[in-house]
Amino acid sequence: MPALSDFYHLPPAERDRELLEAIQAAHAWHYARNSAYRATVAARGVGPTVAPEQLPRLLRVSAITFKGYVEQLGTPFPQDQPQRVVGWLADQLSLPLPRERSAALRRRYRSLEALLTAIEALYADLGLEIVTSSGTSGVFTLMVRDREAAEVATRAYFTAIAHTWQIGPQHDMIFVMPARTRVAMGRIASIGTRVLDWESESAVTYTMPFSADPDTIRVRTGRTFRRGLRGLWEEQALRRFMVWAYGALAERKVLAETIEALERSRTRGHPVLLLGGLVQLDAIGQHLLAHGGMALPAGSRVATGGGMKQAYPRSPDEIRADLGRALVGIDGRPLPVSDVYGMAEAHWAAFQCPEGNYHIPPWVYVAALDDDDRPLEGSDVVGFLAFWDPLGGGSLYPPFFRTADQVRLVNANAAYDAAKRCPCGDDSPYLRPNSIQRLDLIEEAGCGATL
Repeated sequence: MPALSDFYHLPPAERDRELLEAIQAAHAWHYARNSAYRATVAARGVGPTVAPEQLPRLLRVSAITFKGYVEQLGTPFPQDQPQRVVGWLADQLSLPLPRERSAALRRRYRSLEALLTAIEALYADLGLEIVTSSGTSGVFTLMVRDREAAEVATRAYFTAIAHTWQIGPQHDMIFVMPARTRVAMGRIASIGTRVLDWESESAVTYTMPFSADPDTIRVRTGRTFRRGLRGLWEEQALRRFMVWAYGALAERKVLAETIEALERSRTRGHPVLLLGGLVQLDAIGQHLLAHGGMALPAGSRVATGGGMKQAYPRSPDEIRADLGRALVGIDGRPLPVSDVYGMAEAHWAAFQCPEGNYHIPPWVYVAALDDDDRPLEGSDVVGFLAFWDPLGGGSLYPPFFRTADQVRLVNANAAYDAAKRCPCGDDSPYLRPNSIQRLDLIEEAGCGATL
C-alpha cells in the first residue's frame, strides 16, 4: 500500500483501485471485531466481504454514532453511569476492551472530565485517549484513540498541510487555542507537533491561557445544564462568571500572548502558521490594523477553522480580508488567509488551495449522497458528504461515515473528470467554497470557534 504522501502522485484510476482494496480489507477487519458496526451493516445485508456497489451500506451517521451513549444511557451526562459508558465504548471499538475493569470506577463522577480521565487511567496500558467534539449543544461526541490511531491521524493531518500549504518544521506554529483540551482540533495540534518532533526545530505556542475541559465548554456555551439546584447554579452563577471572565480577562491575554508570539517569530526570521477561530483572529487583526499592521517572514500564512459559533457583527469574508491587510509578507503583500474544513469524527482535514477549493486528501474515498443515501452521479454534484477513510482511520473503529454536511463535491472518486481538475493543479476531489452547509446539528459544525 502506498504511503499517504504517494497518493498525491497516483493517477485517479489507480488511486481508486488502491482505496477500494483498502476499504474492503478494513471492512473485513472491523466486521470481525466491532459489534456495533457488525450489527449495523449486517442488518443491511452486508457480510464479511463487500462489493464496490455496497459501499453506501457501510456508512453510519457520524454524529449519531459517537453520541449513541445518550440514547443508551438516557442522559447526556455519562458521568452519572460510568460502568455503562465503558460497555458502550467497548461495543464501538474494534479492539478488546476488558469490561470487567469498569468495576473499579466510582458509581458516578462530578464531571465528564473526571470520568474520561478515570477511564483513560483504567486503560492506560492500551494507550487510550478520549477526544470530543466542540460540544456546543451540550451533548459531546466521544471518540477514542489509541497510540496507533493518534499517530496515523496526526500523519494524515500534517501530510495534507505540508502538501497544500507547504507547512513544515521550519515554521513557528502559533495556535490560538488552549494547550490543554479534549477538543479534537486542539489535540491534533498538540499531538502532531510532538509526534513529528517539530517542537525541536520550531516554536510551538498556544495562546489561550486556560484549559478547555468539556464541562467548562458546556456551561459557557449555555445550551445544556444539570438538573436541580446544581443546574440553576451553573446557569445563573457559573456561566455568568465564565462569560465575564473571558471577556474581561482571557480575551486580553489571548491578544497579548498572540502578538508577543508573532513578534518573537518576526525577530527570529521564522515563517509563521497562525491558526485559530475567526472571532479570536478578528480581534488580533483589528489590533494589528490599529497599530500599523505587521510584516512576517516569507512563507507565513493565516489559517481559520471552526466556522462561526455565535452571533457576530462581521462576516467571515470581512474578517479574512482584514487579516490579510493586518498581516503581510516582507514584500508588503497580504499573507494568504485560508480555511480548514474538518470534523471531530474524521481523521483528516481539507485545506483550501489558492483557488479557494477545499481538497479532500487523496487517501480518503468520498461521494455525495442524495436524501435516500444513494451516491449522486456526475463529477460536480450537491449532496451529503460521505467518506471512507481506510488508511487514516487506524484500527479502532471503521471510519466510514455519512455526514450531516451538504456540499458541492467535484471529482468524487468514482466520477473523475479531467476537465474539472482544480486549476491549482491537484487532481484530488474537492469541495467548492461557500458550499458547505450543515443541515442538522448545526451547533456541532467544526470545533475551533468555541475554544
